[in-house]
Amino acid sequence: MIKNKLGFTLVELLIVIAILAILATVSFANFTTSRIKAKDISRKSDLQTIAKSLEAYVNDHRAYPSSDASGRIVCKPTGTPSYCAWGEIFSDSTGTIYAAKLPSDPGGYNYYYVTSGTGYNLYTHLENAQDPNLLVTPIAGCGGSGSTCNYKVSSSNL
Repeated sequence: MIKNKLGFTLVELLIVIAILAILATVSFANFTTSRIKAKDISRKSDLQTIAKSLEAYVNDHRAYPSSDASGRIVCKPTGTPSYCAWGEIFSDSTGTIYAAKLPSDPGGYNYYYVTSGTGYNLYTHLENAQDPNLLVTPIAGCGGSGSTCNYKVSSSNL
């Protein structure tokens, strides 16, 4: 009598499930790392965009705009000071627009702007701890809400 074996044994099914679980775990880890790196690339690009806007401002006013204690740009210093929030328009008191929309952080952190009038530093928090451009000494409390800033872009004259 010949037995006809149809289907899989329990052991074979468990082996296939284990292999699929391992592949899913590896894929998810790579996906998470890619998302973190994408946000950091966006942050770096945002700071470059802000830097270009600040350079356009200094060409018109011969000084960089002031900053407040929260690291925001003072857009309209005459009269009652007006601050440009991240994600809003960057213009001066004459109505000249330097950025239709200042970028805002894609991950809930804040950008931070500090100026001496003749130069500036822009700071942000990068999530990828392996990024080769991280500051050696992060700046605690930078950008509010207890976050540390570990990446900066400076004006060329600093």
